[in-house]
Amino acid sequence: MKKKVLILGAGITGLSAAWKLSQDEYDVTIIEKDIAVGGLAKTIKFKDSFVDIGPHSFFSEDREIYDTVKSLFKDEPEEIPKVKRSVKMFFMNYYVDYPLSAKSILFQMGPIIPIKSFLSFLKSFVKSFFTKKIDVKLLSIEEWAISNFGFFLYKNFFKPYTEQFWKIETSKLSHRVIPASKKLDFAKTLKHLFFNKYLEISKREPGSLNLVQRESLPTFYPKKGFGQIAEKIKSKVEKNNTKIDLNTEEKKVILKQDGRFQIDTDTKSYEADYLISTLPLDYLVKNFEPLNKNKDLVKSSEKLNYLSLKMLYLIVKRKNILGCQYCYFVNRPYNRVSNLNLFSDNISKEGTSALSVEISCHKNSSTWMSKDQDIFEECIKNLVNDKILERDDILDWKVLDVPNVYPIYKINYENDLKNLEKEFFKTKNFYSIGRLGQFYYGDIDQMIRLGFNVVKKILKT
Repeated sequence: MKKKVLILGAGITGLSAAWKLSQDEYDVTIIEKDIAVGGLAKTIKFKDSFVDIGPHSFFSEDREIYDTVKSLFKDEPEEIPKVKRSVKMFFMNYYVDYPLSAKSILFQMGPIIPIKSFLSFLKSFVKSFFTKKIDVKLLSIEEWAISNFGFFLYKNFFKPYTEQFWKIETSKLSHRVIPASKKLDFAKTLKHLFFNKYLEISKREPGSLNLVQRESLPTFYPKKGFGQIAEKIKSKVEKNNTKIDLNTEEKKVILKQDGRFQIDTDTKSYEADYLISTLPLDYLVKNFEPLNKNKDLVKSSEKLNYLSLKMLYLIVKRKNILGCQYCYFVNRPYNRVSNLNLFSDNISKEGTSALSVEISCHKNSSTWMSKDQDIFEECIKNLVNDKILERDDILDWKVLDVPNVYPIYKINYENDLKNLEKEFFKTKNFYSIGRLGQFYYGDIDQMIRLGFNVVKKILKT
């Protein structure tokens, strides 16, 4: 008799786990509360346009994952053309190319700011020899940025952008909110600026590149939106008899006395030998019986919070907007603006562009509770003032609420994770994975790897 596996969540991590499991002798079912698969990696239809939940493109330093995803389109390779990444940062009233290069900095910003940045770094570097070392795990963004880049860049970039994005003071945030921060410092950034050459992807070890280097990897994007990747995986798992129950939300998870799992929804109950969850940890622990009787577990999970997004989508009657795929903004109500048409010509009707504008916030904050019209008006005011577009350019717009997008790495968040590891994560045949389930801030390729790795663990049991 086949072992039953139940997966909570049909985002890219849950789908990837199902993809691998369905190739073996397992009875796999996925429960998803949304009406479509993909999670944060899905594409939605807006009028005559296809828009992603944020801008995505596929890249990876993990050769196996890169080739596996490309294989989904082997019968239609024209559907995943390579895309040259074009990214900018709006920094100190300058538009600067990202990843940075020495040429772009000197020609776009002039010599004064680089000189000030370098002198500030030297001052911090010298000071570090006379300062008591702080436990790396306890380093805040403030401490990490000043020690690695100097006070000038901290004051003018790291502090305003971090606090604008995370809505928390830099002194209260762990440096780990910056992916691969341990591999990123001033010296390595300088090396990148002047020697922007990296090994071929086949020669890289997964996890070996820093944040800036990962941004330089070869990229592709499905013609009709990034969500095609999730849809392709969905087709694969369904052909292997995996069931996907959409528009179905788990209300209660029960660990039975015989070690099996029972999941109750509004309409039915499921039973399984193995349980894989990609749900937010605070929600899962609260609804996981009998482990939710442990007050310490519940308290720890409630401290592990997630940042949410308001996504403003604009359909505009011009093509050349931004001059890049997306741009990060400092000191604006939004964090990033993307021209989705520069990922694919098939995103919107001819003569129009689809833009996405990302506004980060905490659930139940004033921004989260704001009316859509107010979100629209505030963003448009700034976009017009910055001469990115004119109000008359706008053909249509919509606001989408996206809860639980980024795990918030507060100082000492590792202690709360460890408390969960003591009992919750050690539950036999139970696996909590993914960006929300592991409280791990990673890219799409890394989420796929997490899905594949959990299957290896199951196969060993």
